[in-house]
Amino acid sequence: LDVDGITALAQAEFSTVIEADGPVVVDRTMSWDATHYGSHAETAVVSPAPTWYFAEGATHSGFMLFYLLQNPSPTDAAQVEVRYLLPSGAPLVKTYTVGPRSRFNIWVNEEIVNGVKAFAATDVSASLRVLNDVPIIAERAMYLSGGGQTFRAGHESAGVTAPALSWFLAEGATGPYFEMFVLVANPQPVDAAVRVTYLLIDGRTLTKTFTVTANSRFNIWVDEESFGAQGKLLANAALSVVVESTNNVPIIVERTMWWPGAAPTWLESHNSPGATASGTKWALAEGEVGGTYAAETYLLIANTSSVAGSVAVTLYFEDGGTSTATYGLPANSRSEIAVASDFPLSAGKRFSTIVESLGPTPAQIVVERAMYTDANGVHWAAGTDALGTLLP
Repeated sequence: LDVDGITALAQAEFSTVIEADGPVVVDRTMSWDATHYGSHAETAVVSPAPTWYFAEGATHSGFMLFYLLQNPSPTDAAQVEVRYLLPSGAPLVKTYTVGPRSRFNIWVNEEIVNGVKAFAATDVSASLRVLNDVPIIAERAMYLSGGGQTFRAGHESAGVTAPALSWFLAEGATGPYFEMFVLVANPQPVDAAVRVTYLLIDGRTLTKTFTVTANSRFNIWVDEESFGAQGKLLANAALSVVVESTNNVPIIVERTMWWPGAAPTWLESHNSPGATASGTKWALAEGEVGGTYAAETYLLIANTSSVAGSVAVTLYFEDGGTSTATYGLPANSRSEIAVASDFPLSAGKRFSTIVESLGPTPAQIVVERAMYTDANGVHWAAGTDALGTLLP
């Protein structure tokens, strides 16, 4: 559905509710401007909730940070308390009113707390809590302008509704092109002992531990992670990540990737929260190969099991056709499927995808999708990432 083609929405800010007479999986992609030099995407959530959490967030170095709130109630306003979690110090708290059937925007850089712009230049996570039993939807958008382009780079993700002890990130890449960050929020009043396990493409794993202090936001720059005398073993790697709290203090985890190169040359980014559970069947609504903007789609699969497995990947095209291929997965590994090369029938088409783990004892997996497009003569000028939807 091209929303710009709906007259009433040709120039608008809005939230969306989608209802169906059977189970569906829904994604949303946004591109800007007419040349599509930037984009972000997210998978829909299944229902509003009374609490939401974000790990990622920054307002320094030219970043612009926004929280987007939807109140789907037809009659009641929602009173929403936002606790802003900083790298150190006590959280700052502010309350907002979100009217019925409305979309509400918080520009964090400009927020006034105690008479000052409290978040003008900082890293920040957040926990949101409804005070009056009117559940909401919460997402976060973050942009970076530069080179004469407004919002030259940007990413967007829905919040998560609860902290957890385990988090799984399927996508991950470092090296001269990508810079990768894992963001951890601890909204609890006690410190969290955190173990991070990196899953490499050949099944090798690397582990580090951290302490994330109470009510704070913590940043792991994966490219720069040092393993003692062995050095920066992840400086140029493709990887998945498992993040666990080992002292029973639940946390929030996200991952962000920027490209190309170092910060001064970043043109784009994408982000996703982790999954709190692995599974055996995942769905992705969005996907494209070729087209006007030379789209490329990649499927990222983390095998979080200690045994090897295999998966069937099926593309569902808009014309009703399908294409299927199977892949082996090493134990404790990250795998990548380049759709264009592995599925010749995908050329010039859009599609959805189902990834299903096979065998009498299927391996537990987590699935994400990354998409990249060209614009204004720039390769991969725009890019998106989204976590798949875990199916029963």
